[in-house]
Amino acid sequence: MHEMLRFAETAYIEAQNLLPLLTDYTNPHDFVSRLCLKGDLIRLKNGFFVIAEKIEKSPVPYEQIANLLYGPSYLSFEWALSYYGMIPEGVYVVTSASATRSKTYKTPLGTFEYTYLSHSRYAVGIDQKQNAAGNFLIATPEKALADLVQMKSKNLTSKELLLDLLEGRRMETDQLKNLDKKLLSEIAECYRSQAVNNLLNTIGLL
Repeated sequence: MHEMLRFAETAYIEAQNLLPLLTDYTNPHDFVSRLCLKGDLIRLKNGFFVIAEKIEKSPVPYEQIANLLYGPSYLSFEWALSYYGMIPEGVYVVTSASATRSKTYKTPLGTFEYTYLSHSRYAVGIDQKQNAAGNFLIATPEKALADLVQMKSKNLTSKELLLDLLEGRRMETDQLKNLDKKLLSEIAECYRSQAVNNLLNTIGLL
């Protein structure tokens, strides 16, 4: 790995932070391309890279990368529900909600998927968490579930929705009972969606 990359504080780096380190090079962009060809840098999109050696020595900071790769955004849907232990299956797509248009990045580290939410739906139910790599934005369990229901289960009745959550997605009844119903009600008010209202009603009957 090129020596200068060893001093980066994070496993990911943006071009705006990388290029100032290359002022001694006649063509810094060509040098960055050579670092990518050598495998020292992994390009996730134009201007955004991961330092290969740093993710060989520690876990890939998927949460931070997801927040920075496309934004404004926060982790949600299946990825967030898996983070909270609400769905048992492994999740292989890093799923986020975005305040801009929907977009998908297929990268050497995996697929990062962003789903557009209107401002009124986007702004409620976002939490800041921390892991070894630093802080990141993620939906609360209530918001992640509301996002998922709205985008992927919107045509189900309350009974069908409950069956889908408990049997289709193998969620635990106790986990659903323990959700913050006041927060879920606030989310439903912002969503103004029959699907999320069905979710609120379903949770209330458990």
